[in-house]
Amino acid sequence: MLQIRWHGHSCFEITNDITVITDPHDGKSLGIPGPSAAGDIILVSHNHYDHNSVKSVEKDGSKIVTDERKRTIENVEIKGIPAFHDEAEGAKRGRNIIYKFTMDGITFCHMGDLGHKPDKNTLDAIGEVDILFLPIGGTFTINSSFCATLIDLGRWF
Repeated sequence: MLQIRWHGHSCFEITNDITVITDPHDGKSLGIPGPSAAGDIILVSHNHYDHNSVKSVEKDGSKIVTDERKRTIENVEIKGIPAFHDEAEGAKRGRNIIYKFTMDGITFCHMGDLGHKPDKNTLDAIGEVDILFLPIGGTFTINSSFCATLIDLGRWF
């Protein structure tokens, strides 16, 4: 049975026979509890402390993904899509990787710390997804009104 658990911030645990964890944090640096999970596959969207605490969720044999290369790990198809952490094409906060992955026939998309409006090529690369993890906050990511605009595009479901 597939389960999804949110560990705060941008960290999600998606579990069936294997466990995928996105953007792990240590908790302490954010003032929230750290994730209580161990990942078979750990996806890191960018190298900032609140998204790359692999040691917090790593176990023997964990596969760490930090690039856009398309691959299949333990029957999970993973595709990274280049994006930026800001509206200035990464000049302020760097690059970001959007991860699209499929488990048990369900397609997920984790947008990482998306900080800009995705262009047509990015949206086409993402394609259709069943479950979308989209950051909002407005400081280092898109704001809630822009999030609603993206969802209204109708491309996600």
